[in-house]
Amino acid sequence: MTKLLKLERLIFLPLLILISPSLLAEMKRVDMQFDNEDRHYLIYLPEDSSADSPIDLVIGFHGYTGTASGFELEVTGGFNQFAELYNFISVFPQSTYFFNNGEYVGVFNDPSGSQSIGQNKEICTLTAMIYPKFPSCKNPSRCSYMPCVDDIGFVKKLIEEIKRSYNIKNIYLFGNSNGGMFAQTFACTYPGLIAGVLNVSGSQHLGHDCVPEMPVNMVIYGSLKDEAIHPVNIESPDGYLYEAQELIANRWANKFHCLDFQEKLIRNQETFVEQTFSSCDENIIVKSIINLEGAHLWPEAGFIQSSKESLWLPYGYCATDLQPELKNEKCRANLDRDPWGADYLVRQLLNIN
Repeated sequence: MTKLLKLERLIFLPLLILISPSLLAEMKRVDMQFDNEDRHYLIYLPEDSSADSPIDLVIGFHGYTGTASGFELEVTGGFNQFAELYNFISVFPQSTYFFNNGEYVGVFNDPSGSQSIGQNKEICTLTAMIYPKFPSCKNPSRCSYMPCVDDIGFVKKLIEEIKRSYNIKNIYLFGNSNGGMFAQTFACTYPGLIAGVLNVSGSQHLGHDCVPEMPVNMVIYGSLKDEAIHPVNIESPDGYLYEAQELIANRWANKFHCLDFQEKLIRNQETFVEQTFSSCDENIIVKSIINLEGAHLWPEAGFIQSSKESLWLPYGYCATDLQPELKNEKCRANLDRDPWGADYLVRQLLNIN
């Protein structure tokens, strides 16, 4: 396909204003039982929502060693402000977790990282870093690092529970790193439930990439300075192997017979190459976004105004008072972050022009 390069600066109207946490409604915790285990998720209802009015549901999944509350507050810079802005219910499931020598380890089962073998190949090299094994895995393999639990079933159950209480129109999934892998896998497993999926910095493991049998809008985002899951390089510094982001997007585009392609450069504080496949089956959109300057973060989350550099920052390894049992450090409520990058990805997920 011919690639059309054009430099644009996105201007969102109305201009974004970061909403103070004190002006937001309260996020609540919901405890539930699944497979004889105590599980929970966090839910945020926008101020003007009601049980009877039709409303979208957006579900976000934290990354490796992250938490539900840390993902909402630190990783995304306060995701619930966008639930208010665009009027949707936001939900943040908590993965299973354990403490390894006193250190918290929490991750969703993709399940590529619990099986750890795809197309007869392991998902890591012979010299790869070995991560802690979850007690739920009885015979973990060398490369495994995810729990051996049915997280797909857990999320399906919480969706069913929420739909009994609210008039849900469309369901969108997004996730960061391991959470992005999981979101994509869930969309492949239950495409009839999902309107769109956003995979942030979570290219799936080599041999485990999936494409749903039914059309689902998909956005995949990666950064060229990502030292955890690179969007181009198959092998990460820790020795784990991932699919190239371009191949993932192309497989979705080919599966759903996308006829049109556009590529453009977007510049804000960082520079993005945005590739869009359109005129697809059922008019879905498939999009691949590469951040030329960012790290393993949401766009511009690590941009330092004083130095004009994009750096990795330790976001999301924390918990709020909604999750006291995790014993993590307290999340920082005011990160003084420009919400442009997070809003940019939310708009991609919801297909808002």
